[in-house]
Amino acid sequence: MPKSHLHIKALLAAGALALLNLNTASADDWPAWRGPKGNGISMESEAPMKWSASENIAWRTEIPGRGRSSPIVSGDRVFVTTGVEDDQSRRVICISRTDGKILWSQSVHSGPGGKMHQDNTMASSTPATDGERVFAAFVDDQGMKVVALDMDGKLLWTVTPGTYYSNHGFAASPVIYGDGVIINGHQDGTAFVVMLNRKTGDEIWRYTPAVNQRSFSTPVLTQYEGSDQLILTGSQQTLGLNPATGEKLWSASGPTEKFVCTPSVGHGMVFSFGGSPDKKSLAVKLGGAGDVSETHVVWRSERAMPYVPSPLLVGDYLHIVNDLGVYTCIEPVTGKVLHTARALGSTYSSPIAVGDRIYMFEDTGKCTIFENRPGFHVLAKNSIDEEMYTTPAISNGQLFVRTTTAMLCISE
Repeated sequence: MPKSHLHIKALLAAGALALLNLNTASADDWPAWRGPKGNGISMESEAPMKWSASENIAWRTEIPGRGRSSPIVSGDRVFVTTGVEDDQSRRVICISRTDGKILWSQSVHSGPGGKMHQDNTMASSTPATDGERVFAAFVDDQGMKVVALDMDGKLLWTVTPGTYYSNHGFAASPVIYGDGVIINGHQDGTAFVVMLNRKTGDEIWRYTPAVNQRSFSTPVLTQYEGSDQLILTGSQQTLGLNPATGEKLWSASGPTEKFVCTPSVGHGMVFSFGGSPDKKSLAVKLGGAGDVSETHVVWRSERAMPYVPSPLLVGDYLHIVNDLGVYTCIEPVTGKVLHTARALGSTYSSPIAVGDRIYMFEDTGKCTIFENRPGFHVLAKNSIDEEMYTTPAISNGQLFVRTTTAMLCISE
């Protein structure tokens, strides 16, 4: 849509501060998928080390319907989304972090869920918040729906940025940047990435790939030599966009066809993992322009790669847990495997870090806490004894865990 030069300049100015704002988010908040920086790393230094189904559980709240979105936390409130099959509604639910009481449950859309994988749900996209509004994305058999609510549950706007068709359904989560919220609409149908104004829902920019690109992955923001980039994965492609304008900056072929996990960024590189039809990964050095497949790809691998669980880069170690529970520690700059072991059970959860500790949940509700160094040195093992397929949030020294039926607050 047409945009004035003044609007572009204002957006660029806001964007210049976006990553700074993201990096200085309150340590008490976990405002989006994979936390304050979208990388799975908590800004805090402490989190619970010991719990069970009956020990150190501050509260447990039943959640209606089904959803595989992960919780987010802002101030004294916890937010999750769910899909209720009886009335085909999509809901955003707000829970008091103090006592687990449901403060409000707002139905924001209703309609058939459309095609999806048997493990997917009508609410698998994790919401995001800027502290004033909550943003959520869903799809039905007609297209994608993006909504914004205020912190009291009032629906502020609803936008349908495009049609959406995928045999596997939808899972990408909103990403907040500057004055906008970015949604990845890569799919089997007409693919797109769109940025909407946070206050109004108006479209700021739209990126349309030359070919439809299949991806269920949430993008991640990074900064290289003073410039912001939005890192995405799509069909046989890893790429970077200018998050202020939607302009394509660079792309590298691979590593594979379908993507679910979010890429990792660090050491001036992007680490991209794809899981279908082949489990492959690659590392791309930032700083290139156009097609960088032959100039900036540092390494490629086909060893024990994940499909759903996202990688976790903490300092000099890249931690990988694949869907079957095989753990691999990689030296990120070289791709050298430092350690690998079948250490865990099957999982759709992604690892998160607090200080030098890694927390990894399995589908059964078991959690292994291990050190951020090669060798898989276990510090503790705990279990909530409930089935779960989500990634927990950490806020103010507490763990917030969503199971298939409930939200739990773990607190020592």
